[in-house]
Amino acid sequence: MVKKMLGFITFFIVAILFAAPLILTLYYSFITDMMFNLKNYSDLLVNCFSFYPAFWNSVIYSIIIAAMQIVVILLASFTFTQIKSKCMDILFVFFVILMLMPLQVTLLPNYIGLRDMNMLDTRSAIIIPLIFSPLCLVIMRQYMKNLNYSIIEAVRLESNSIIRIIISGVIPQIKNCIFAVIILSIAESWNMLEQPMQFLKNADLMPLSVFMSGASEYGNNILYPAAVISIIPIMLIYFIFQETLTKGIVIGGEQK
Repeated sequence: MVKKMLGFITFFIVAILFAAPLILTLYYSFITDMMFNLKNYSDLLVNCFSFYPAFWNSVIYSIIIAAMQIVVILLASFTFTQIKSKCMDILFVFFVILMLMPLQVTLLPNYIGLRDMNMLDTRSAIIIPLIFSPLCLVIMRQYMKNLNYSIIEAVRLESNSIIRIIISGVIPQIKNCIFAVIILSIAESWNMLEQPMQFLKNADLMPLSVFMSGASEYGNNILYPAAVISIIPIMLIYFIFQETLTKGIVIGGEQK
C-alpha cells in the first residue's frame, strides 16, 4: 500500500511538472496589470490583425499536407508490403535512418531543391517537403505487416485495379492507423517552425508557429493568449481521437 501511494505521489509530481508550462501559459493569458480579465484576448483578437492570416495559414497547411501525405504514404506502405526483396528492405532501412535524423540535416537539401524548382517563398515550399514523412511511412508500413491477405485476395478476384484493392481491401483494415497518421501529420505541420523561416520571406504566408516565435515584435499580452489559442486545436484533436491514436500507432502488434 505504501509503495502504491509513493508511486502515485511520484507520478502526480511528474505530471504537474510536465503540465506546469501549459498551466502558467493559461494563467498569464488572463492576467493584465496583476488583474484577472480578458484584455489580453481583446488585444489579440481585436487589435492584432496579423494573427488571423498566420492562424489560417496553419490551418491550410495542416489540412493540405495531411490529405496529400496520407495518399502518398498509403501507396508507399502498401508497396513495401507487397514487394518482397532485399532492395526494398534496404530502402526501408534508409527511411528509418532518415526518420531518426534531426530536421536540420534535411533543411539544406530541401532548400536547394526548392530553389532549383523556383518554389521558394511559395506555399508549395512548405507543403511539398512535408508530404513525404518518413515517420508516418514507418508507422503505416509496420502496421500493414498484420494485414489479412485473404480479404485482399478476395478483392483481387473481383478487380485487378490497385486503387480498388486499396480502397476495399486495405483501408478498412487500417482505419485506426490512417487516423493516427493524420493526427501526427496535423500536429507536425501545426508546429513546424524551421521550414517556413528558411523557405519563406513573405509574411503573409507565415504560419502561426512563426507568429509565436516573434517575441521581440509582440508583447506578452499578445503571445500568451495566442499560445493558448494555438494549443486548443491540437488538444481537441488529441482528446477526441485519443483511443484511435493509441490503436493506430501499435507497431508490429495485434490489430483489433
